[in-house]
Amino acid sequence: MDTLTSILPFKQFLPQKLSYDKQETFLKLFILTFAGILAFATRLFSVLRYESVIHEFDPYFNYRTTKFLADEGFYSFHNWFDDRAWYPLGRIIGGTIYPGLMVTSAAIYHALRWFHITIDIRNVCVFLAPLFSSFTVIVTYLLTKELKVGTKKKQILKINFFAI
Repeated sequence: MDTLTSILPFKQFLPQKLSYDKQETFLKLFILTFAGILAFATRLFSVLRYESVIHEFDPYFNYRTTKFLADEGFYSFHNWFDDRAWYPLGRIIGGTIYPGLMVTSAAIYHALRWFHITIDIRNVCVFLAPLFSSFTVIVTYLLTKELKVGTKKKQILKINFFAI
């Protein structure tokens, strides 16, 4: 516990009546939450600076295919021939892409619509990357915890470096 609290500047604000195990759990939860917020904010910086705009071609293609999937359904998406993708030849979408990102975005879109939260599919696509970066921080922590790579201080530092 002393090695974990030695790197933190707010040691005096920790509850003193908790056991060392509870204090350690509290610190881990606080640091993981902070790292997740940092990862989310880092990926969200371009959205705050340049608005919610899709800049590059690949994310725009993913947005367009996600929009088609959300509007037309998976069967039509799987059999879709996109004449705008590889102009002038076109592209069979269902057999030539990995649809994980599109299916995840469309599922989140439909889940939000089911709860009567009106959101554009473009915003779901734009904010999916910051959300997944926060999830990646948690998965990285659990992986380094499982592998027992280094001390607890090194694990926490790896998580914070990964968040940035």
